[in-house]
Amino acid sequence: MSRYVRVSATALRSLDEVAAGLLQLGLPMQRSRRPVMLEGSLECAGEPVDLRLPSGTLGSVEDFGFVRSETGPVLVCGEYDRELLEQTLLAPLHRAVTELRVRRAAAEAGLQIEQTNEVDGQRRIVLRRR
Repeated sequence: MSRYVRVSATALRSLDEVAAGLLQLGLPMQRSRRPVMLEGSLECAGEPVDLRLPSGTLGSVEDFGFVRSETGPVLVCGEYDRELLEQTLLAPLHRAVTELRVRRAAAEAGLQIEQTNEVDGQRRIVLRRR
C-alpha cells in the first residue's frame, strides 16, 4: 500500500528558498496562501502541502510538495517516489538554493560574479572585487 512520507530538507531554510530553487530548476509548482491538497491515490488520501508539484514531475508517480515545519521545509511524497525525489529533486534543489545564496551575498557585498561551465558539467563561480 502506498502512503505519503515526509523527508527532511534541512539544508533549506524556508519555502521561499524552495520556490526560488524550483524556479531556477524550471520545475512547475503551485503555491497559494492556504495549503493545497495532494491528489492522493486509490491507496492513500491526499495531504495538505504549502507548495505542490504535479505528478510526473521528474518521473514521479504521484504529486508531491513541501510543508513548513519548525526545522525548515519538509518534502511530502509518495513512498514509491521517495528515493527518486531524494536523488533527482533534493540534491539539485540544494545546489540551486546554494547558488542563489552565493549570488545574493555577492550582490550585497558588491562583488562581481563570473561563471564558467566546465567540460565535465560542473559550474565554477568566481567572486571578484569590482
